[in-house]
Amino acid sequence: MTTGSKIKLWNGQAMLVMVKDGEVTHFSDMALPHVEFVRRMTGTLPEGTWVGTVSKLHDEIMGITSKHFFGYQLPAPEEVDQALKRKFE
Repeated sequence: MTTGSKIKLWNGQAMLVMVKDGEVTHFSDMALPHVEFVRRMTGTLPEGTWVGTVSKLHDEIMGITSKHFFGYQLPAPEEVDQALKRKFE
């Protein structure tokens, strides 16, 4: 169980996000590309960290994997999606 309030997104809103070991470690608005977001937050992408975009569409929170870091742009893996839903609403 997480402590504190969830971060509320409105429909159509998206944010950059990093998830490691089932927890959201960093997030930011969409002002930067994924590569610059990671550079500013951690320098390089820590091993085992997922990076992508979290958004809310039709009242559903979902993650999309960063094409820059993973070579494809698909929905986030299930464990990442669960972490996103614990942090965002």
